[in-house]
Amino acid sequence: MLASNVMTKAGVQLLDEDHVRWTLPDLATYITEAVSAIISVKPSARTVSVTVDLVAGTRQQLPDDQRIVQLIDIPCNMSAGVRGRSIRSVARAELDSNEPRWHEATVVPFRKEVRNFMFDEITPTLFWVYPGNDGTGAVEAFVSQLPPPVETLVEEDDNTSEIETWEVSVGLADHYEPAVLEYVLYRCFSKEELAGSGQKAVAHYQAFATLIGLKSQVERDNSPRRS
Repeated sequence: MLASNVMTKAGVQLLDEDHVRWTLPDLATYITEAVSAIISVKPSARTVSVTVDLVAGTRQQLPDDQRIVQLIDIPCNMSAGVRGRSIRSVARAELDSNEPRWHEATVVPFRKEVRNFMFDEITPTLFWVYPGNDGTGAVEAFVSQLPPPVETLVEEDDNTSEIETWEVSVGLADHYEPAVLEYVLYRCFSKEELAGSGQKAVAHYQAFATLIGLKSQVERDNSPRRS
């Protein structure tokens, strides 16, 4: 999805095709907000693969990157960039019941290769591995990650008043464009003080919420905690 496409469509609906009332940099900021809002509600909207080097023990941490929202899945072990044995998600309660002392290396020896992982949305960047790792292992992880802000994707000397300058990817697939557009329109009308603008802002936000399923328990089916 290109930022310029969203900006053009917003300009048409706002009767501001020359982007005088709502400038292109303003719209870029609103697009960034929309993308962040969508990913916060639906983390799988933007998923990337990262290799996580494991530390000794059962408790593990995703890479220290402020753009990472949460863990999505851990499909396999990694060794020298090559995918290895698959890893299965299990419920922590199940493992706790079957092997209450699985955190202890004297009971379940720590190893390089991971068999199972556990995750809880309460701690979105933490996960646990079984058996505990000896500190030499690595896994492939799919994580939800925010893209760079749209306004940072243009060069300092670019003419930000030209629509062509904004022919940059916002970081989401095209099918999210209607939701991004509704959010941008919501923000634009929220800024306007003319009669009726408040109602229009509410209507566009409701459309945005409907499109991304804001009222439902999102991502339940995609939770790594499923077994």
